[in-house]
Parts: sequence; structure tokens; C-alpha cells
Amino acid sequence: MNTNLNNNNIVEFNRIKIEYKFLQESIKINRTLVNGEENIEERILIMVEQNKNGIRKRVVHPITEFIHRALKRGGIPHIKTQNQVANYIINFLNFILIEQHHIYKLNCINELRFEHGTEYLTAYGQTGRNKNNAPVQESTVKRCEKYLTEFYYFLAKKNVFKYISVDDFDFKEYTYDDLSMNRLPESPFYAVKYPDQNKETDKKLIHDIPLELIIPLIQTALSYTPRIALGVAFGCFGGIRTGEMVNISRTGLTPSGDFGRYGFQVKLKNRNFRSDLKSISGRGTTKRIRRQGVFPFNSELLQMLYKNHIKSFKATDGSNALFVNANGNAMEKFSYEYYFSKLKKKFLQLLGESDSPLVKNYAIELSGAKWNSHICRGIFSNLIAKDAENVLQIMSARGDRNPLSSLSYLNGTQKMLDILKDNYNDMYVELLETEKEILYERDITKKMLGINKGENN
Repeated sequence: MNTNLNNNNIVEFNRIKIEYKFLQESIKINRTLVNGEENIEERILIMVEQNKNGIRKRVVHPITEFIHRALKRGGIPHIKTQNQVANYIINFLNFILIEQHHIYKLNCINELRFEHGTEYLTAYGQTGRNKNNAPVQESTVKRCEKYLTEFYYFLAKKNVFKYISVDDFDFKEYTYDDLSMNRLPESPFYAVKYPDQNKETDKKLIHDIPLELIIPLIQTALSYTPRIALGVAFGCFGGIRTGEMVNISRTGLTPSGDFGRYGFQVKLKNRNFRSDLKSISGRGTTKRIRRQGVFPFNSELLQMLYKNHIKSFKATDGSNALFVNANGNAMEKFSYEYYFSKLKKKFLQLLGESDSPLVKNYAIELSGAKWNSHICRGIFSNLIAKDAENVLQIMSARGDRNPLSSLSYLNGTQKMLDILKDNYNDMYVELLETEKEILYERDITKKMLGINKGENN
């Protein structure tokens, strides 16, 4: 299928009795590698849907080439990036060419001007272009502006526009140590009205919680959302992202010692457990294929979480996924986030019900901030950074650069693992001091065993 873009294959809309809209679809391409192994590659396509008298027809739009542009390091953008960029472009085109056609009177992409981008970005900041018409943050608008700038420049280089050429762009230059120059187009969208960032209703996004609340958070998950309790621990003690969590298979998990007494090694890759889901964001993706270590901050806790999980939650859909939903199917990312939202609500409730002023204050602070399941990765990052000797140790432990080849090996030193174990001892002492106020109604040991109580679906 040829989606190469040029001035001769731009789709022009014939609006007589025909309705149009832009949307996206994902396709899977089977490839045989040189070693004979079969590889499934997923790509996003930008489509145009034509609706004439109730009969719908979809065709691939040639601007799909934009989201498949080759990267400097080779290959094409990650599927998650393709999905994000496609959403920005589709939203923009639907707004200018379809929804606001009565204002702009455009029938083809080649009629776009810079002012159309400016007006869209302003509207995007005010409404978010979502179901709730909720405003978005300035950083979100600027990220959209970045991709629209690249999109316009891409089309200009293809000589697609009637009224815009490459010469209409200004450039900013970056100089690197090797003296090579990288020219990037500056935003051509002037006078964009960005969202007001001084609104009192805006909550601050946080990436960490107090040290003494980490174990209670995991314990709350164990009691009220046991399906993701192991995942919460893997996030806090291994930095594994939510999208990566729902792509873990049972066979991809290697315990070190008896039932993970010395931690785990987790093989992270895109497994596409839920091929029935069209949404990339719903399935979740692995940002970088690697083996990720999960550190044994508390061997007894990790062992108990792991034993309970493999006994209680087994996939019945043939996927062998580690995390499953109430129907026994591989858990999608949205379900994981639903369970974490439920966990967060219960955790804040329990903190707020404490008689301890300190714990109540934690409840107030955490309730007034914005956070989600990604906070577990932030917790891990801060635990590592607290005693890391250099930035490479942090990158390695997080899986940002080099994967961990074994649990006790981190940039050639056992010291990091020893430090992390010492950190846990301090954490546990602090936990004991507030245990009675935070851990509700039951003895902690009994509660560890009462693991399935309180879960819905």
C-alpha cells in the first residue's frame, strides 16, 4: 500500500451529499526476520471516512506518511508515538476542515494557512477537544504545537501547500560537540492564547509520596485491589510502567530465590495480549524492550504478594498474562488504571480517618495533588536517586539506558543493592511508628492473609 505524499494525491472533499471525517486505524504486518523468527509490526494509519447516504467507506490518507517518517537512528517512531501524533493531526484536521468548514471554507489540506493552526491551538487550550470540553495545560498545547509545526513543515517540503513554502519558516539551530548543526523549524503559529496556568483549580502533579507511606499503599492494594497489588510493588520497587505491566507474561517473570525472595527479573516487551482492542492506549505498550530488575526491599512481602497472585489470578483466555481482569482475560491498561484509581480513593479515605494529625495531613496533601499509577515509578526513581553515586546508576535501575542483567548487578557494584536493603529497614521502622493509625481494624499479619476482601469485579 503506497501512502507516499505528493501534490497530486491529496484528497479534496466533494461535500455534495457526502460527509467526511478523519480517524485512525491500526494494522498489523507480519514480517519474517533474517533468523527465521516471525515478527508482528503494528502501525497507525490516518484514514478519511466518507459517509454517503449511510454508506461508509474508508480510505488511507497519504498524510499517513508523516507519522511513519524515518528516525535518525533508523526505524520509525514507536507505536505509542504514532498514536499520539495521529491524534493531534486528526483532531486538528477535523476541526478546521470538517467541524468549522462553515467558517474557514476549506475543501483540501493544501489550502491550510498558518492562522488555521493558531486558531486551532487556542481552541484546543480552551476546550481540550475532549468529551468534557475541559481545558488542558499549557505544556499539552505546546506539545501539540510542536507536532503541528513539524506537520506543516513536512507538507511544505512536499510542496503540498498553495500558500505556504519552506521559505516561510524560521529556524532555530542547535550546536553539538561534534560541531554538526541540527536545524529545526520554529513554530509559525503566532499569538496562540495558551491556557491560564494560575488557576487555583489546577492541582500540582506529584511523582512521589512520603517514605513511610509506601508499604501502607501496597498493603491497601493487597486488601482492596489485590489484582494489581503485585503490580504496585513492581512499580515501587522496579519502576515498571503501567503500560509495561499489562504486557508481562507469567513466563516473562523470573523470581530470584524461593518465590522471589531476592527479587525478580522481568522481561518487558510488547506482547499484544488484547488484539481485540483497537486502541493502542487501551492495550498498553512497552516503552523499551529490556529485562527489568525488581529489588527485594522486603523479601517476605514480595514472596507473599507473588504467591497470592499466581494462585488467585490466572488467565483463562490462553494469553498467559500475569495481570488479568475479572473475566480472566489479559488486563488492559484502562482496567489497571481503574483499579489504581479505586486504590487511591480507598488509601486517601483510610489516611483521612486516622486519629494521627500527621497522617491526616498526609491525606490532605495527597488529596490536593494530582497523581495516578505512574507515581509508583516516581517512588522507585526517588528511592534510587537518594543514594545513587552517579546518574548512570539511576538510568540503569530505571531501565532508561541499559537493562539490568541480574538483580544484584547494577553498573558493576553490589553496593547499590545493599543500600536499597538498608533503605527498606529505615522505611519499615517509620512504618511501625504510624502503623496503628494507618493500617485499619485488623492486625497486619491477618490482613495480609485476607487478600480478596473488598474487590469489585
